[in-house]
Amino acid sequence: MSEWNYTSCAKPFDSAQSAINFMKSKDFAGYVLRRDSGYTAVCPSYPEGYYPDAVAVESIENTKGELEAAKISSTCC
Repeated sequence: MSEWNYTSCAKPFDSAQSAINFMKSKDFAGYVLRRDSGYTAVCPSYPEGYYPDAVAVESIENTKGELEAAKISSTCC
């Protein structure tokens, strides 16, 4: 299981590159979203539409393959 949880599943950043660097340095999977006021890194279970102003600008996979696993589990059953 990832280190992200419901209390730390989103982290704000001033730039997309800062968010990407953070996620890669921590081996986190998820998405980088462009927001009206900066960027937000979110975990793989981020529900699309949760932030109405968000546009996904980057998908980041980690060494555990958690982004792909989240995609598969969300389309299952």
